[in-house]
Amino acid sequence: MQFLGRILDTVSSVSTLFSNPYRVRDVQLSDYNGKVLLKQEGRLVLYRNQQSHSWDCLLLCPESSSVALRMFQVASEDDAMNWFPQYALKLRPFYEMLRPPLKPETFQPIVDCVRNHPDWSSAHVAVDTGLRDCLKHNYVLSQINQWLWIKSEIRKHTG
Repeated sequence: MQFLGRILDTVSSVSTLFSNPYRVRDVQLSDYNGKVLLKQEGRLVLYRNQQSHSWDCLLLCPESSSVALRMFQVASEDDAMNWFPQYALKLRPFYEMLRPPLKPETFQPIVDCVRNHPDWSSAHVAVDTGLRDCLKHNYVLSQINQWLWIKSEIRKHTG
């Protein structure tokens, strides 16, 4: 019976990879027992799931020790290594500023925006997604201040 359960889990994981690997989902942390932890940045972790041949990025939720948000499940190591550092950098203001419980439907537009505009800062993403409270996060404020400083330096040299 356990064997049949494992086969169904594998088929489910593989079908997820082909449907939308960037769909944010609730997952059980127990599903990652025995998986290879590759990286951790803040509350984001990257696992190598050898059973389903995927790389899974999870956002650990402090309000639950049993559930996490899976931010992506990709079949390519290159994709995982490309997106994980971007997510680690750009999602922090959101998961630190948004009130728990964190929900997939809250993070899906954020993740979509980061993927559609990889050159945007967290400040851009906060404005685009309407999550303006995240503009108060220290990291986002530092981005805004840096942009203002650069702009003033350009004015000094061109004006």
